[in-house]
Amino acid sequence: MYDFYKILDISRDASVEDIKRAYRNKAKSVHPDVNDSPKAHEVFTVVNEAYETLIDYKKRHLHDQKLYYADTTMANAERKRHYYGSSVKNDTYTNASNFHYDWNSFNKAAYKEKNDEYYFKRSPFIYNLLFVSGMFLGFLISIVTIVGTFNNYWPRPFILISVIGFILIHQGWKGIIGKKTFLHSIRKKFRK
Repeated sequence: MYDFYKILDISRDASVEDIKRAYRNKAKSVHPDVNDSPKAHEVFTVVNEAYETLIDYKKRHLHDQKLYYADTTMANAERKRHYYGSSVKNDTYTNASNFHYDWNSFNKAAYKEKNDEYYFKRSPFIYNLLFVSGMFLGFLISIVTIVGTFNNYWPRPFILISVIGFILIHQGWKGIIGKKTFLHSIRKKFRK
């Protein structure tokens, strides 16, 4: 795992201009056209990756979280080793080279899409209460429009409003028994 701040020789609170300036300076010295070292291409690739990560706000935030996790893990391992001596069996994080990190898995975990199952597991009572209240609202809309239309409170075409109530009742019932609702499929199409 690389600390991209150390690679570019900047502080962790560096501005975008500082990052650009540090990248230009570093790239001038490690570029394969200028540097004759056999590892120049590899070093330049890492410098390039550091720049692309730190210049993008989201990637930089994730990198900062990764560094914080690595720092605290290594500090905890060092504290254990200092307290218990060299007899600590789980000493894997004291050496930074033992710490390997998969950027893609971290990105997927950080931005995992929250679906209906996630919300149901967090609070099943509130999740089902949402569907029950939708069913109640649908029932209320249906009854009021049907009774009002047949008692001549408003014109006959207003009975079509009761269709909205029946849809709410149907979708609420599907949500309670765990089937995917029509609204869920529409919402999924708009997310793409």
